[in-house]
Amino acid sequence: FLPPSRGRDNCRSEGWPVSTMAAAVAPSPAAAEQLLASWRVVEAVRTLRKWSIEGPPTNPRAAAGAVASELDIYVEEQQQEASELQALRALASESARRAEALEAEASEARAELERRDDEERRLLTRLTVSMATRSAILQVGARHLQMEVEEGASRLEATRLEVERRDAQLQVQQHELTSLKQQHSALCLQVRESIPPVSVMCRVRPSESYGAKAPANDQGGLVADSQEITVEDPSGRSRKFRMDRILDGGVSQEEVLGVAAPWVESFTRGGTACVLAYGATGSGKTYTLQGSDGCGTGPAEQRVLGLSHHALRRIIDGPGGGAVRLSILEVYCDQIRDLLALPQEGSPPALQCSRRDAQGRMVLEEVEVEVDSFAKAEEVLQRGYAARATDATLCNERSSRSHIVLTARSTTSDGQLVLVDLAGSENVHKSGADEGGKLLTEAKAINKSLSALADVVEAIAKRQAFVPYRNSRLTMLLEEILGQAKILLFVHVSPFGVDAPVTSHSLTFAGRVRSVDFGAQMLRKDQEQRLKSEHTRSMDANRRLESMIDQLRKELADLHKEKKEQKQQMAQLSEQLREQQREVTKEKELRSRLEAAGRGAESRGACADAGSGGAAGCGGSAVVPGQKPRTAPPTGVRRRVPTPHPGLNRPLRDTPRESPFAASIPAAAPAAPTAAPDAALEAAPAPAA
Repeated sequence: FLPPSRGRDNCRSEGWPVSTMAAAVAPSPAAAEQLLASWRVVEAVRTLRKWSIEGPPTNPRAAAGAVASELDIYVEEQQQEASELQALRALASESARRAEALEAEASEARAELERRDDEERRLLTRLTVSMATRSAILQVGARHLQMEVEEGASRLEATRLEVERRDAQLQVQQHELTSLKQQHSALCLQVRESIPPVSVMCRVRPSESYGAKAPANDQGGLVADSQEITVEDPSGRSRKFRMDRILDGGVSQEEVLGVAAPWVESFTRGGTACVLAYGATGSGKTYTLQGSDGCGTGPAEQRVLGLSHHALRRIIDGPGGGAVRLSILEVYCDQIRDLLALPQEGSPPALQCSRRDAQGRMVLEEVEVEVDSFAKAEEVLQRGYAARATDATLCNERSSRSHIVLTARSTTSDGQLVLVDLAGSENVHKSGADEGGKLLTEAKAINKSLSALADVVEAIAKRQAFVPYRNSRLTMLLEEILGQAKILLFVHVSPFGVDAPVTSHSLTFAGRVRSVDFGAQMLRKDQEQRLKSEHTRSMDANRRLESMIDQLRKELADLHKEKKEQKQQMAQLSEQLREQQREVTKEKELRSRLEAAGRGAESRGACADAGSGGAAGCGGSAVVPGQKPRTAPPTGVRRRVPTPHPGLNRPLRDTPRESPFAASIPAAAPAAPTAAPDAALEAAPAPAA
């Protein structure tokens, strides 16, 4: 609140602070209200004092009312301020209580802080002691770790030296292994080369394997050593047969694989090998190739794997092995059936044998399954062997009624391994198939196919020009294999004397096969076929050359004829050209003559006109009335003056003399002598193009 007499300038002159001046100039709303109330009271007091000095105003009631209203307003404001002050005092007391509570809380907080400070100091002391202890422990551990690192470095150095030493040993061993592999390859090659084209081995079935079916009081009819076997029949007669090797009944399946190992190893070297199992029914052929349970339905501990299982394990999982493609075919009742294809009407589908390639080989569309592990190959074998045709006979509870051909082809080379399980030749009276029906049909088909195989062997042994491969589906299927593979024949025989005739028959067939070189026969056939094909190719080439020569001769004759025609055309064109040249020459001469005649006629007409009325004479230049004056020739152009004819020396007549060439040109109008040459030229025939 500033009195009216003290303004801003007075405040500034008295040295008031700027903040005070700002407050005086621009008070807050509350200060402004308080200032207004105080001003009203002051005004009311001034008014009363003025009345006490000057007396009441003219209208004292209104003035008193105004002063009273201002005082009432002031009183109300004072009461309001008193109530606000009381509220402020209550608020102040409440604030004091809160301040006391806060002070108490602050005291408690200070006490808590002091307690925590004490705890922190104690914790810091403990941590310092712990850190010192741990530092000492870490220093000790670091020293131990450094010692261990040094020991590890020394051990690492020793290990490095040991590794280098072992690397050197490994390199030496690898070099030795490479050398051994080379030696093994060389030995395998030597073994492969040393294997004869056809080898025959005899395997005798153990007598204890027959069980209750073994004949009573049979002392046996076989006497065998390493390469010779003697068969003695019940009558006492004996026959000797020589084999490459004889396997008695105590030979296991693994030993059979060891015997057949060279043929199996030839597969890994890209060669072709064929293993055949031959013998009478019940002699153990299927056991050799397929094992005790070829279908794979028996317990694993009771199963005995066959040669096919061991061979596939060697060529797939063994050294140098890999993935192979497997196919299993069956020759049943002179039909070739695919055992790996989906069955049709409960039996394997039959394959067509009518297709052949350019070399005359039979082409079959069999199913081939590619396997890269022995487990997968075993599954394929189980599936194929389970689909084979079998039946029970008096000789065998599970007799094979078909021939099985298992083929394994390498996916990386030309290696091929063929395992053939031939159905056994059987006596229909002993097997019980003579009663007719399905068994008799199967027995006839089996014996017929085996007879066809024997005929093929005999034809090759006698070096006949024709080999009857097409007499049976079995020989048709084995034609290519017998001609290019190393053959191993396992002939299976019975040890009992009662089976001596069948044993002799089987060994006789084996002896015939042993004396035959299928490869040499096929080599001769290949040579003959090559010679025939070369002769055929040379004949075809000669025919092609002759046809080419004939064609060239025809073309040469056509060229001569065309050349002659072109010469004739050239002669005709030359004659036509000469004729045209003659016509052009004649035309030129005619034109020159016409020009000379025209100039002579013109000169004669001019002389005649000059002699009749002009003083200039023949050489004058008088102009004839009605005729254009002649102009002199251009400068530099010499005009040819014709030589006068001797007859022209006579006196000129009124009419010009007829030109000696008038007969050869059309008549021209005599009125215009100068136009005669042009008219004659227009009337002359145009020269030929």
